[in-house]
Amino acid sequence: MKYELEVGARTVEDALAAWRGGADRVELYVSPTEGALTPSAGLVRQMMEVKKATGIGLGIFVMIRPRSGDFLYSDTEFDVMLKDTDTLLEAGAEGFMAGIVTPEGVLDVKRMKQLKDHVPGRRFTLHRGFESVRDQSKALEQAVDLVIEFILTGAMLGGGAYDFERIMRLHEQAAGRIKIMVALGGAFKTPELPKLLIPGMPFDYHIVNGYRKRPSKMRYVPGMEPGDDDYLAKHLSTVDYLEESAVREIRDIMDKFPEK
Repeated sequence: MKYELEVGARTVEDALAAWRGGADRVELYVSPTEGALTPSAGLVRQMMEVKKATGIGLGIFVMIRPRSGDFLYSDTEFDVMLKDTDTLLEAGAEGFMAGIVTPEGVLDVKRMKQLKDHVPGRRFTLHRGFESVRDQSKALEQAVDLVIEFILTGAMLGGGAYDFERIMRLHEQAAGRIKIMVALGGAFKTPELPKLLIPGMPFDYHIVNGYRKRPSKMRYVPGMEPGDDDYLAKHLSTVDYLEESAVREIRDIMDKFPEK
């Protein structure tokens, strides 16, 4: 069984680049500077139409997160999450990612179950809200009881080290009942990957690096000087995109290592 690779994608073009680069699935999301928020129904619907037309085998997961900040949601925010879940299910999403915690740092099992009940038969990931719980061992058991398929959790520690002692403890506790997916954040560098692919560590991997900037194709650009707090104006001259070769480089490294 090969190492599975999930890639964060913000556009249909990003998702296709991920597929050509060797990704197994993508997480569709928007607003990377806010930590990844729910994508639009139009994006998901267009992605599913393109997938059907091209026949690609790329899994399409979607983020359900209505705002930046913590993972404690008001009643109104949770209603938005339920409505977004219904809308994106109708748009064709094949998997969902969400995480909700209580004020005490406990997985909100009641609300997580409500979300899951809205997407019967779809795969589900407990995303990095998992890192906001007080007791990850308990949360893992709760996720198993909820029949969640993946737990997405970060591997990076301060100073560029990797938190594999914690991740291996989670893997041993999971005992095949749920998959631990290792999130390699923006600080991850591809040359570091070989030391993470150790036989006996049967993890899936999630990457968000591989994004590059290209110049805008606009022939007219407003000449005003943007203020320090004007994010929009400061970024009009470039467009972020996922570079296929960056994904392919990771896939090739994975394929050269012994199977997990």
